[in-house]
Amino acid sequence: MFLENYWYCAALPYELGTKPLRRLICNQPVVLYRDTKGNPIALEDRCSHRQAPLSTGVVLGNNIQCVYHGFVFNGSGTCVHIPHQDTIPGKAHIHAYPVEEKWGFVWIWQGDTKKADVSKIPDLPWTNDVGRSPVYVYFYVKANHQLVADNLLDISHADYLHSNTLGSKSGLMGGPKPDNVEFRVWQEEDKIHSFRKLTNVEVASFPKKWGNFTCNVDRTNIQMWEAPNIVHVHLEFENQENKILINHDHIMTPETETTTHYFMDFTRNFGIDGDQYPTDEDIYEEQHSVISNDDLPMVEAQQENINLYDGVVDVPVKADKLISAVHRHLAVMYSRQAIAVPSYVCTNR
Repeated sequence: MFLENYWYCAALPYELGTKPLRRLICNQPVVLYRDTKGNPIALEDRCSHRQAPLSTGVVLGNNIQCVYHGFVFNGSGTCVHIPHQDTIPGKAHIHAYPVEEKWGFVWIWQGDTKKADVSKIPDLPWTNDVGRSPVYVYFYVKANHQLVADNLLDISHADYLHSNTLGSKSGLMGGPKPDNVEFRVWQEEDKIHSFRKLTNVEVASFPKKWGNFTCNVDRTNIQMWEAPNIVHVHLEFENQENKILINHDHIMTPETETTTHYFMDFTRNFGIDGDQYPTDEDIYEEQHSVISNDDLPMVEAQQENINLYDGVVDVPVKADKLISAVHRHLAVMYSRQAIAVPSYVCTNR
């Protein structure tokens, strides 16, 4: 079971067109397409006649036709045509999901359609900032969505797993230490925040190139988690030479209990003129490479081990303060909806 009455990310806008797209979201098969005005449509991916996937059918203007027997459904899920008969049974209609396109993502409402509120779509204003240049990435992950989120909430892994790209020697045993470290975690309603600032610290390989830094920097990392499972990250790297700003949002949509649709945006205040490093293409390749080669193999390996070691639980440490706060609050949120707390939410933290 997954949290209900939230907007989940369903797709990137370019994925939707006049060809049906099938996507499993929270264990529910969904078919997505665009109508003649370009608006996204989301329906349960089944023809009510014989349960054939509508995603194997064709889009006819604003409607979609089942390829098996020719039943036609409109964007509201209403069956509008049955070959060889005029009457349409009420049970022929299927479920239509509220769907919205905003901030460079396509969002689908999971839960009571009467409670769907566009104002509750997560706020990502930096993606529309004319002084930024957003890059969007999608990953399919063979691991539970919370494992992916935990990886993002845990910045202590960067010095090890990303030692040649996003990490620095400051976190390694015997490595140079920053002059000062500030770290705090707090909660505001259903959002969990963290602030971490390292003063006069070695700059990692990627931000060193991005900002043309030649010496140590002050590094600030501000994170915020919100339901159903989104991690917002704001980064600042600054010294007397330069200051660069980065926002990236990580949106984890469960496909199943052990697979995830992982969407990401990356916006920045540097390299936005389009012809000098780092271009949008450079950022895309770097982010895709780091996540594909480092993070995803790790969380997928974790998932394999969890499947084999039945009943094991994590041993939280000081660096896991943010993860622990999120897990504790997730347990509360599941309980509010009278849903059994999933095993991947560690309540012993």
